[in-house]
Formats: sequence, structure tokens, C-alpha cells
Amino acid sequence: MTDPLVSVVIPCFNTKDCVEHAVQSALAQQDIAVEVIVVDDGSTDGTAAEVERAFAGDARVHVLRQPCNMGPSAARNAGFKVARGTWTALLDSDDLWRENRLQRLLMHADEADFIADNLMGFDAAAGAETGAVYTGLSDRFLTMTDFLLPSAPDRHDFGYLQPLVRTDFIRQHHIAYREDVKAGEDLLFNLQILAAGGKAYYVDEALYIYTTPVGAISRIASPHSRSTADTRPLIAALEDVRSEFGPRLTKEEREAFELRLADLRAKAPIGRFHRARAQGKYLDMVKLFLTEPVLRRRVIGRLLRRAEGDSPPQGRRNEAIGGAPRPRRDYDM
Repeated sequence: MTDPLVSVVIPCFNTKDCVEHAVQSALAQQDIAVEVIVVDDGSTDGTAAEVERAFAGDARVHVLRQPCNMGPSAARNAGFKVARGTWTALLDSDDLWRENRLQRLLMHADEADFIADNLMGFDAAAGAETGAVYTGLSDRFLTMTDFLLPSAPDRHDFGYLQPLVRTDFIRQHHIAYREDVKAGEDLLFNLQILAAGGKAYYVDEALYIYTTPVGAISRIASPHSRSTADTRPLIAALEDVRSEFGPRLTKEEREAFELRLADLRAKAPIGRFHRARAQGKYLDMVKLFLTEPVLRRRVIGRLLRRAEGDSPPQGRRNEAIGGAPRPRRDYDM
């Protein structure tokens, strides 16, 4: 087999009914040699066996089986260790790529160590695309401050971009996912790359089809969503990163860290409330409403706006969902 240009790492846990489509979208990339590393993290529904059966004749597809369920970050790290490509890419098992994604991103291979694109939202329950996550942007380099700043009406959150990263860069700088963080782990991974001196480039085309945890149309949780709304480990991890890199940070970067941490602390209850609503956990919703003042203010404010016939602008979809970094559709064991 020819050495791949891109190694695609797909972590999965009990996603037998969708992972095959993710693998096919990676294999269908135009004019780019790929290998696909499916890391099965202790599935009990036969996910690994299904992938092996479906792609038995394709030497580009490899299945790794974790000895037990260790979480999505550990699964990604296991895939990184065996990647043979010049570039390593991440693809979740319920997501897809447009067939020209890698070709388009690698147009900037000589400019960056990290290349990512816009995300096309997908509502699994409605079976429909819901529009690009980022609006009003253009192709450009990204800074650490870009990643740190939280969402705002006039600002996007780049914390959950799904990049291609130079494999040698990851290994040279010992970059890996924080295995104790299950919400916002992408932000931490991306920050490590920038802190190590990596150049990050953003392509404003929605070539990654992203199944949102809660559908923008249906308002129903994705059947494959096992993400957590608990951002306390992320807050602690960001505080660690701030301490580690503190002396090297610019004033602007330090201020961005403080804004992100303040935003996470304030909006953590809102994220938990929306997840509880999507999952039908109404008692949890009541408890949160009674104990969290920030949540009461947000809910009452929205009720008043609705009574007045107002609704959040379309361009502020992310903020209306809850404000904290949206978790991936990963399992939280």
C-alpha cells in the first residue's frame, strides 16, 4: 500500500449504524491518498466487527480495539500513535466530509501546521443540513486569541474546529488530547498547537458535515449524542494551561483567557439546562432553574422576548443554544 498523505482517525463507541458512512466519506476524498484508523472504544453493539466486515477488502481501513472503554480522547490519542500520514485528521463517527474537503484544505499545506474549515450543521432527527456554523468570515490565519475568545454576537468561537494537523508537529511537541476532559477537549488540543508555535489557517467553506448534539430544526438530541454539558473539567484544564504558558502570553492573550473562563463559569448552568431539556430530564431542569440565578435570568428574559414577539437573530444560533462551547457528540463514560 502506498504511504497515505492523510491519516483519518475516527473514534467510535456503539455507532454501528452510522460509522460506515463516515469511513466511506473519508475514502471518497478526491485525489488524496488516505488511511482510515477506526478506534473502537469498547463498543458492545458490534461496531468494530461491522467495520471489519464492511471494509474487509480495503487495505486503507484499519480497526484498533481499545482494551476497555477509555473515552474519546484516549481513542483519538491511540489513533495518533499509529498514524502514518504526513497529516492527521479527525472525523467523528456520525459526521461526514464533502468529497473535496482534503483537496481544498491541502491547498494551504505549505502555509500552515493546522488547517481547518467551516462546519455544516446537520440535524440528525430532521435529516437535514441547517447551515454553516460560522458566518461572515473569510479565509485567514488564526491566532491564539481567536481560539480563546468566547462566542459573542459579533464573534465566533473557533474552539471546536476539526483540523488537519501535521503528524510530525504533533509528535515533535508531544501534543495529545486531555483524557480527563470530555467537553471542550478540542479547544484544549487546538490551544496546544498554537502554544507550540503552530500556524493555523481557516478556510471559509463548510466541507465538514457536523451532526449537532441537538438539532436546530427538530430541537431533538441526536441519537448518537453522548456528550456531557459539564464544563468544570474544562475550566480547571484552561486554568492549568494559563498557568503553564502565563509568562509567554501577551496581554491580549491573557485577557482572552480571562474572558473565556468567565464566560464558561457563567454559562455552565445554561448548557446543563439545555442538555437536560433535550434528554427529557425535567426534574433536573427544575433543580437547575431553582438553584442557578443566571439560568433564571436567561429563561425569564427569553420568555419575555417571546411574549413581545421577538426571537434571537438567525446569525446568533450558537449563542441561543446556550453559550458554552458546544461539546462533540462523544460518549462520556
